[in-house]
Amino acid sequence: MATPYFSIIVTTHQRPQLLARALTSVRANSLDDHEIIVVADTLDAATLQVAAEHLQDQDTFIKRTGKPGPALSRNMGLQAARGRYVIFLDDDDAFLPDYLANAKRMTEQHPGQVIYTNYRVVQEDRQVAQAQPIKVSEYSVAQMDVNALYVKNFIQNHSAVFPREAVLGRQQDPHLSSLDDWDFLLNVASDTPFTHANILGAVVYKDYVNPNQRRGSSQAAHGLHTVSDYLSIYKKWPAPTPQVRQQRQQLLASAGQSVPLEWL
Repeated sequence: MATPYFSIIVTTHQRPQLLARALTSVRANSLDDHEIIVVADTLDAATLQVAAEHLQDQDTFIKRTGKPGPALSRNMGLQAARGRYVIFLDDDDAFLPDYLANAKRMTEQHPGQVIYTNYRVVQEDRQVAQAQPIKVSEYSVAQMDVNALYVKNFIQNHSAVFPREAVLGRQQDPHLSSLDDWDFLLNVASDTPFTHANILGAVVYKDYVNPNQRRGSSQAAHGLHTVSDYLSIYKKWPAPTPQVRQQRQQLLASAGQSVPLEWL
């Protein structure tokens, strides 16, 4: 089979309706030079049906075993990826129709670099049939200094486009509560340039109406768990400047945690 330009790794966990929306958004793109790799950490009949309806011959469906969670699923997807560039997509998010075409253009202008883009946030109520958007907002990260990534993540998971050679041999940490995608970005940033592309392509769907609809809103992703994750990431990826170290300390202080500067 010919090498696709993009490998799109979609992680899913018993959310077939959301998965169908995510896959439909990929299929609706004006550029179709891609493969889709769906990795499910558990399997139900509805998810299998969605995969059968939306995946084509060049695509892959993987049902993995082990601990639930997107990190292990993304790692398995990376092992199967054949594309020149890799994009991660969670099952509750989506692409705009020109995202892949614009992303390809930007990767051609900046070969070998990670491209990260602006994004749209759509608030919704997932408990309502045929739910309509409650609020739609667009966010630009054009003014963000890349060094700010060492303080807190500002790049949405599916708004980053990775050269395949930059992610080969790397894995996401399944032991983190909710920051595995950020940890992975810092891993790649340790030896690969990042370039902002002033394009809009990633759509983030959030349900603030119903609790625990996203992994980042779970109890495990807050409080001491989050502080522990931040400290783990800070220790693993040292601050590139004294200013960043101070910003890390200020961020933890705003969460009620007093941490010595030398720890950061």
